[in-house]
Amino acid sequence: MGEGCGHQRFRGCWPRCPACGGSACKCGRLAEVPQAGDKMSTGKNCVEEKPSGRRQPGEQSPAVVARKQRRRRRTWLLYAVTLMVVGIAGGGGWWWFVQAAVDDGKPSGSPAAGAGKGGKQAKTLMVEVQQIERGEVAQFLQVSGEIVATESIVVATTKEGPITFCPWREGDSVRAGEKLIEIDRAIHRAEIEAAAASLAVARAKLADLKAGARPEEIQKAEADVRRWEATHAFYEKELARELRLLEHDAASQSSLEQWGEKLAIAEAELAAARESLGILNAGPTQTEIAVQSAAVDEANARLNLAHAHLAECTIVAPFDGKITHVHVRPGDLATPRSPLLEMYAHESLVVRFSVPEAHGAAMRPGLRATVTLDALPSRTFSAEVIRVYPQLDSVMRTRTVEAKLTEPADFVPHMFARLNIELQRAEDAVLLPAEAVITAPSGDHFVFVVDQGKAQRREVEIGMRQEGTVQAIRGVKLGQRVVVAGHAAIRDGQPVRIAGEGQPGDGSPSGGQGQGAGKSKPGQLPASGTSPQGKGGRR
Repeated sequence: MGEGCGHQRFRGCWPRCPACGGSACKCGRLAEVPQAGDKMSTGKNCVEEKPSGRRQPGEQSPAVVARKQRRRRRTWLLYAVTLMVVGIAGGGGWWWFVQAAVDDGKPSGSPAAGAGKGGKQAKTLMVEVQQIERGEVAQFLQVSGEIVATESIVVATTKEGPITFCPWREGDSVRAGEKLIEIDRAIHRAEIEAAAASLAVARAKLADLKAGARPEEIQKAEADVRRWEATHAFYEKELARELRLLEHDAASQSSLEQWGEKLAIAEAELAAARESLGILNAGPTQTEIAVQSAAVDEANARLNLAHAHLAECTIVAPFDGKITHVHVRPGDLATPRSPLLEMYAHESLVVRFSVPEAHGAAMRPGLRATVTLDALPSRTFSAEVIRVYPQLDSVMRTRTVEAKLTEPADFVPHMFARLNIELQRAEDAVLLPAEAVITAPSGDHFVFVVDQGKAQRREVEIGMRQEGTVQAIRGVKLGQRVVVAGHAAIRDGQPVRIAGEGQPGDGSPSGGQGQGAGKSKPGQLPASGTSPQGKGGRR
């Protein structure tokens, strides 16, 4: 409550006393908020009358508040009536649909079979059935992909120099080993010439070493030995003579020493000459031959290295293929690791596609598939799965698979392809119409089998699906008839009547039709005008 005396005799919450107009009543009571249970009395100077028509801004009158409350009650009442009408209409429609199906199964003017006392009829529904058959079924997976080349390269070089040979254009075919590009490098040709000369020198030395000493060298060594032998003998005689003279005081001690030195030199030279002659006669050792052979190998390696440097200036095709891009022309300057041209092997073309994670485990090499290309819409190609990638794409949750096309054609990389992959096949399977299989909320599958004029519910385990048929692994048998149309309102054990046949359980065909008339195409209801009531019956 606002300012004022807060008397309960006054309606609403007024900021001032409606009698005196002041912030406090003339009775002397200050404005205060009454507490719950307080008993307020009117001041003696306050007048007991309804509050004046003055209201504060934004305040609604009691009449406006009452009108809004009545309008809100009418709106909620209208909503309730609308929901009730919709519920009644829906229930009546469902009842009419069920009753119409029951009436379609009744003969005109007579109670249905199984009628009890007082003509009370049992509910009989008209249905269509189809016989369970045996046949072949396969499970297919349809995916899309593209043609890619598993052998696709970008040709580059490790050398720098002007290009002197590159006659190729996009779309040209090349053979393995055919020259693609040549780069001019004169320095590598000079290196080859120098290495070849060094190799020739090393080989000549090795040949001389293996051939041994020449006869002239041996004769010269023998002559040196004889000469030093004679010199040694002469010095010995002279030294002996000097000793005899020295004994008679006919020679000096210095002269004796000089002849002794000459004799020692002659002995050394004689030993060296004899050793040289022995070496010449013995020939080269194995170590000398091995050292010179290593020198020959080193020179040969230098020559091969020079040839390798020159060979890098000539680029050849590594396989048979087609050129897709040419980045250079003759006269351009090639640089290391820069792309020169691109090519792919036509024999390496495969169809690469991705399958969802749920089907990834079913992929294996050897699976058959049919492929159609948007670029060749009038042809269908056969393919075989050759590679399954060992891991999943962590983002798309798919597994990559490659299939090889078994028929040659003018394929081009990045063609869009559609594949129909056969995952599994059963040659002798029990087949159910897809319209007969009902899926319960729990995920179980069941069908209604017509036996002696009644619909019997059978739980079934299904396998593969293909073009309106479902493989039944267990739960039904060959020859049984299952409901394919009209089973929306059927309950287990409910009497049914097969479209085109007589009363349920009578075993006699109606209208001259045999038991085969009970078969119908899945999903088709009886045509208009074929009801047992005739033309005048319910349609």
